[in-house]
Amino acid sequence: MSSTASSQESIQEFNTGWIIKHGIIGGVIVAIVFAVAEMIATALTGGSLWMPFQAFASVPLGTPPPKIPLSTAIPVGLIFHVIYTVGITVIFIFIWAKVSALRSSPTATVIAATVYGIIVWVVGILVLAPATGRPWFAEQPQVLPFIYHAFFFGTALGLYLVWAARQPRTVSAE
Repeated sequence: MSSTASSQESIQEFNTGWIIKHGIIGGVIVAIVFAVAEMIATALTGGSLWMPFQAFASVPLGTPPPKIPLSTAIPVGLIFHVIYTVGITVIFIFIWAKVSALRSSPTATVIAATVYGIIVWVVGILVLAPATGRPWFAEQPQVLPFIYHAFFFGTALGLYLVWAARQPRTVSAE
């Protein structure tokens, strides 16, 4: 049998299926939000609208972004960016679902997700990228990457989770 769990039941555990489902959906949504924000900012600062895809593609290809032709950068960058974002989103949602303090209020959720976005920026851009032979990420000014990760990934993820957690869900009765 199953019943519908209300959003008031903060004690209700989020099962693995819910975590994966919303990791995928939320990950795709925040990947789009992040990419669009980066595309707009790049275009407004005089760069190519498609340059973010060169940056995304440079991670799996190991090639500096300007050297990647758009015909390669767009499909490779898009696929990598979405898969990577879904992966780090699933990780955050798993942690969020298991640590009740992170989901104690909408504000706590959004703040936790924003902090997670900052952690992703520090670890990914400032630590792992240079350590794996991709120094070009850490060599650029970091204001915009910080903003993208904190707000267009983290805050967007937090807002998505606030919405998703409030949706009725079916849980198995025990």
